[in-house]
Amino acid sequence: MTDCTRPSPLPPLHMHLMHGLRLLAVAVVLCMGTQAQAANTRPFLMGFTPWPWDTEWAALQDTYNFINANADIISHHIEEGVPWTEALADTAFHPQMMQGWTLRRDLTGPGLKVFLSLSPIDQMRTGLARYRGEAPQMPLPAEFANARFNDPKVKKAYLAYVRRAIDFFRPDYLAIAIEANELLDNAPQSWPDFVELHVETYRALKQSHPGLPVFFTTSVHNVINPERGNPAATWSKVQQLWRHSDIAAASFYPFLQHPLDLANPFVALDELRRRAGGKPIAITEAGYPAKQPAVEALRNLPASPEIQMNVYYGLLGRAASERYTFVIVWAHRDYDALWNRLQGEFPEWGALWRDVGILDGEGSARPSRDVWDLFLRMPHR
Repeated sequence: MTDCTRPSPLPPLHMHLMHGLRLLAVAVVLCMGTQAQAANTRPFLMGFTPWPWDTEWAALQDTYNFINANADIISHHIEEGVPWTEALADTAFHPQMMQGWTLRRDLTGPGLKVFLSLSPIDQMRTGLARYRGEAPQMPLPAEFANARFNDPKVKKAYLAYVRRAIDFFRPDYLAIAIEANELLDNAPQSWPDFVELHVETYRALKQSHPGLPVFFTTSVHNVINPERGNPAATWSKVQQLWRHSDIAAASFYPFLQHPLDLANPFVALDELRRRAGGKPIAITEAGYPAKQPAVEALRNLPASPEIQMNVYYGLLGRAASERYTFVIVWAHRDYDALWNRLQGEFPEWGALWRDVGILDGEGSARPSRDVWDLFLRMPHR
């Protein structure tokens, strides 16, 4: 493993972060000494989404090959929109959509657990998900254009869509809403309608699939941000919805915490554990960049391969000591090639996750790869 004690190239202002992370890593080792490492086992699953690093077929194959060989769970995060019309009418989904589903399923290794994420919320977290027909993110059909989350036809169509996705992917874990708290931030008037949809969908699925863990996800780095509203009020609503969720599931990008705690980048996870009240915890997507993102708002973010290594070590160590269900890192490899190929098509904020890989853009291992392998070698129990 890379020597964390070598001089850091970061400016003096950022040395405090490095020091804090190193102390955290040492504390994790000591804590785990009587737990996962002593038993040589790990209580949580480890995986990635199959987000490719380029558009070429070889890059997609490489992505799945890496995950199949270096993980024990894969996250199929499907946020392309919902085939509202077909789901409502119980007719076939568009062949283009099913081709994508089939590719995901066929390239996933037989030994991997499957985490499937679906959502009735649009990608900007402002309202109803757009339509998935021949292409992703199409405008809503007329009959759904002004529908609310609790409209009877929305409830019927969404439940039918989720059930068909379950039959197709046979997931071991299922999220039926992605980063739901952001709808509360962006469109609070829609929250009660969404809660009604979520609760009814959850209850119906637990009747038909009682052994399948069903839940929603929360972007915990945003919940604790006072600039996005009242954190206590948001937590209260999230906790109420956890009554209809089998796991307290969270997306967690510590570099998006505001303000970033330089001594402890896991403040949001501390609060998650406190609020979860003993409910199982899972990290549904996570990452920390190994270099500064090309986003103006983060131009002063402390970021280096060494910082990334320590953040990932702390995250996985916490998952071991607190017995998380699973941890998903968004991308195994930086997608510089994809970014460069699609210049102008990505929004600026698409760069936020470009450099979170344990492999860099050329496919070379970062120090965080050693961290990943250290934990992955422990058998899952």
